[in-house]
Amino acid sequence: MKAILLSLCLLICYGAVKAQLKPARKAGFTTRNFADSSRSNWLGNGPRPLRSVIWYPAGDGGREELINDAQQFANPVTAYHDAPIAGISKYPLILISHGAQGNAMQMRWLGYYLASRGFIAVAVNHNGTAEEERRSKNITLTDFCMWERPKDISAVLNKLLADPVFASRIDTGRIGVAGFSLGGATAIWVAGSILNMDALAKSDPNPPPQFQEAINRLTALSKTDPLIISSFRNSADSFRDKRIKAVFALAPAIGQGFTKQSLQSINVPVQITVGDADLIAPKELNAMYYTQNIPTAKKLIILPGERGHYTKPPAGNERPAELQEVSEIAYKFFKEVLKLQ
Repeated sequence: MKAILLSLCLLICYGAVKAQLKPARKAGFTTRNFADSSRSNWLGNGPRPLRSVIWYPAGDGGREELINDAQQFANPVTAYHDAPIAGISKYPLILISHGAQGNAMQMRWLGYYLASRGFIAVAVNHNGTAEEERRSKNITLTDFCMWERPKDISAVLNKLLADPVFASRIDTGRIGVAGFSLGGATAIWVAGSILNMDALAKSDPNPPPQFQEAINRLTALSKTDPLIISSFRNSADSFRDKRIKAVFALAPAIGQGFTKQSLQSINVPVQITVGDADLIAPKELNAMYYTQNIPTAKKLIILPGERGHYTKPPAGNERPAELQEVSEIAYKFFKEVLKLQ
């Protein structure tokens, strides 16, 4: 138990950001307020919310929107809100999982990039609002009960394949998942890894002092709260989704919390990328562990710098430029293994 909490603390450096090359095509985006009726929200008064941002190749129309966010793009980019989807063909789909304490908008650097190059990319909001998370400080209930995340991915996929706009435009034989940090672990989770709480407890460092209060509160809740107790019963389940055909993970976390046997059962292509200066999810315990134990993992890509877990202010456009490079690696990987035309 201690470790799950500790590990969550360290994952608080969530979304990194990125620059863009000139896009190959226009990118559109829209939102969906999906909900999973098979699970309760943390308030116990409704279904689990799964708000999502959908990026896609855009046709003519839609509301032109300038995205001027130096944390995610070296230069402003233009996207088209609620534009129609370009053409008549089906597109490969990439589901995107953000880091701990993050949200879907922090992954738009990747969603925009993939959409402008021929993918539908859907960034899933795992964390709810402060009220929905019971106003947790520092650590949300969702990131505390992190095994809810892979279920979120499958639930959003179910909703997308029933969506009146997108269902007919998704190539169901070409679906992948990408994620950063705890989102990278989530992406590997849906490919078949299984969490071992005892192993996670042994491998986790002590949490930063500023998170101790939140950890203590959530630990106490996990022993008395019916919703959290119910969630914990599923922590060691398999969440493999056979519809997922490829996984890309940037700086995946909680590596040694997953059993070697379950990692060795993964049979879809996996590409893991990490920065050599990552202090939050050190490559030796995470990226390298995953790569060594997943038989279908391609050669680990180690890049200079922190690459997502930014613990110090970057210089100039360093951050978006670095994640521009990550996006290109993800794009090339998915293009190859999902056979993008």
